[in-house]
This record gives sequence, C-alpha cells and structure tokens, in this order.
Amino acid sequence: MAERRYWLETYGCQMNKAESEALELDLMQHGWQPAQEPSQAQLVLLNTCSVRKTAEDRIWGRIGNFKHEKQNRPFLLGLVGCMSQRLQNEIQKEVPEVDIVVGTFQKKNFIEIVEHALAEKRGIVAARETPYEFSKSHSSGGFKAYVPIMHGCNNYCSYCIVPYVRGPEVSRPPEDIYNEIESLVKNGVKEITLLGQNVNSYNYAGKQGRVFFMDLLKTIAADYCGNAWVRFMTSHPKDMTRQLIDIIAEHHQLCRHIHLPLQHASNRILEKMNRKYTFEQYRELVLYMKNTVREVTVTTDILIGFPGETGEDFQRTLDAMRELRFDDAFMYYYNPREGTAAFDYPDTLSGEEKKKRLAEVIALQREIKQEKLQRKIGSGAISLVEEVSRRDDTRLLARTEHNDMVVFPGAAALIGTFQKLHITELKGATLVAEIKN
Repeated sequence: MAERRYWLETYGCQMNKAESEALELDLMQHGWQPAQEPSQAQLVLLNTCSVRKTAEDRIWGRIGNFKHEKQNRPFLLGLVGCMSQRLQNEIQKEVPEVDIVVGTFQKKNFIEIVEHALAEKRGIVAARETPYEFSKSHSSGGFKAYVPIMHGCNNYCSYCIVPYVRGPEVSRPPEDIYNEIESLVKNGVKEITLLGQNVNSYNYAGKQGRVFFMDLLKTIAADYCGNAWVRFMTSHPKDMTRQLIDIIAEHHQLCRHIHLPLQHASNRILEKMNRKYTFEQYRELVLYMKNTVREVTVTTDILIGFPGETGEDFQRTLDAMRELRFDDAFMYYYNPREGTAAFDYPDTLSGEEKKKRLAEVIALQREIKQEKLQRKIGSGAISLVEEVSRRDDTRLLARTEHNDMVVFPGAAALIGTFQKLHITELKGATLVAEIKN
C-alpha cells in the first residue's frame, strides 16, 4: 500500500489544538504520516473555529485555496470542529469540493469516516449531536501538553456561540485525567495545561461521590504532576472560589498565573451579557488572589462596544483596568454572532466608535503592562525554555510561571528545560535575561 499522508491546520482555541493532537495520534496509529506541505497530502484537514466571524472568514479563504488546488490533483478535503458543527448545511451546499464535514461530537468516529469516504469516493457529513467522548491521549510528543478535563458550556453568555457548537458541559472521569498526566510526566513533559471551555466548573459525579475542580487540581498537584508545571484555562469568575485560590497558593507546581475574563466593568452590561457576576464580586476575587498567591499575575479579556454600552459604562471599564492593573489582556470589540441571544440586540455604536474605544483600552493596557514589566528588571525567574528566537538564533525564548516571555543567550540544547534566569532589561514588551549560575 502506498504511503498515506495528511496535512492538518488548526484554528482557534487551545481545546482545538488538543483535539488536533488526538486526531493526529489516531491518524498515525492507522498508518497515516504527516506531510511536509499540503501538496504532498492525500488528506487535507482544517480543524475549525466559530468563536468570531474573523476566524470563519479566514477558514473560508483557506477552503477557497484548497478548492482551487483540487482542480489540479485529487485529495480528500475535510473540515472538523465548531464551524463544521455550526455551518454543516451551508458548507455542503456552497462548497461541494469539501469531502468530509465532521462536527464537534463526531470526532470520535473520524478515522472510520475518512476510510468510508476513501472507499466510497463521495462526501460525508457527520455533524449529528451525540454524547461527547474524550480521547485517551492528546499529545503526540514534546515537552508541553494540553489535557482536556471538561467539554462544553452551560453559561450561555449572550454574545457567545460556544454552547451552541460545543454543547452542554461534560466532565471527564478524573482517573482518565490522572492516567494521562502520569503518562505525560513519565515521558518528560514539563508543562501541562488543563483545558475546558469553563474549566473551573468541572464537576464529575462518580461512584466515589462528586469531584470538583479544586479537588481535581489538588490531587494532580499532590500526586501526579511531579515537578511539572500545571496551568489551567479558561476560568469563569462565577466559579472561581477562595478555596481554589488557596490551593494555587499552597502548591508550587501550580503556576502563579490566572486568566480570569472580566469582559466589562459595568454591572448593567454584565447583566445583558448574562455573565452571572457583578464587577464588585470580580474585584473581590482579584484582590484576594493578589493578597494570597505570591507574585501572582492576573490576565483578562475585555469586550468593548456591546449593545447599549454608554460612555459611562465604557469609563467604568477603564477605571477598573486602572484599579486592578491586569498584567495583560485580550481586548476586542463586539461583533454580532448569528445564533446568539445578543444577535438581535440593537447595535447602538458605530464601527468607528467601537474601534476608537478599543484603541483607548489597548493604549491603557499597554501602559500598565510596560510599568509592571519594568518592575521585574533585576529579579530572578525560573523559566521553561520554549524555542530559538526567530530574530536571533543565538538567543532562546522562555516563559516564566507568570506567563512572561523572556529572551536570553543560550544553546538550542536547553529547549524543554527549566532555567534560573536573571532579568537584566526590557526591550519592547519582552524581558531580556541571562542564565543565573
């Protein structure tokens, strides 16, 4: 049999990246090998994202490229993931050149679907919603790994498409999580990121009773991760507790970086977003983190221009940023997503005004971030070396437990190791360091 090769492109969140790793493991176990470039592949896959329209637009562009390529050579073109789940009928109608459309809930049957499409030489759509099943393993190698612990979301934030394409929350059995982490650590993994659309709502009901996220995290830190770092994302403020923060403070393997999306600081807008907390509750959590977890860094998401946002609402968010002084933020302006509750809300701000407000938010956060990074000059930081710098192959890039990027001189042999670094200066938004002997 001729060697079969695949090409896989992944768009969107870390969960997609983990699921792509699981797909690759499945493909390789069934005789497929990764191609060096798309033109070598008999199977081209796009693992898709629907969170924002810009992600879908980018994927439509790639579909157009591969549609053109199919005129010159035969190969299977497949889409998997959230966009496949959301737009299955549209994809089938608009682009018949797509041979395989696999939704979020059918990835477990992916190999069978591919083999069937090859044998029948016809397109297959498999996007029926069935109970979600986790893969046993989500890493095909390397010193960093993603481990999904739960899937789906029950929050139904009014602007978000995720619950409609990922379905309701499903928590993975804790023993499966422990076994995967134990195997990863034995194979030399140095950093593990626990994943879920709403990771701290983890709630598994088994024969031994209920296991909540703080129980899971405590057991992983105490019994399974060794000296590997453990991160988790994404957290929802309504499920963040003081007990969970205390556990992070107690265990050195749990990285002192917490990403906690605020989205907005106006309680009126938070209510319209269906976020289920007030700014005052969020503020209390962040202050407790900073008082409890040594040198913790807190990052967030900020959504500007939601329908009904007034100048006063916007000012509240700027004031919150000045008070809480986030270490970093993902900042974006509202775009309506068809299928969400907010899609029918009257859009009260022009695109120009949204961009203007967003620019002000970005400028403020950059100022805060620069000030906070500047204060780290002269300090030490244990860091995990990740890669050779693209700008200078005599330098390496590393990440601290606080999620700061650091560049320092060193040999590529250090990649995948922990190093004690001394921070000497700040260039742009990157800390510069040297190895501390």
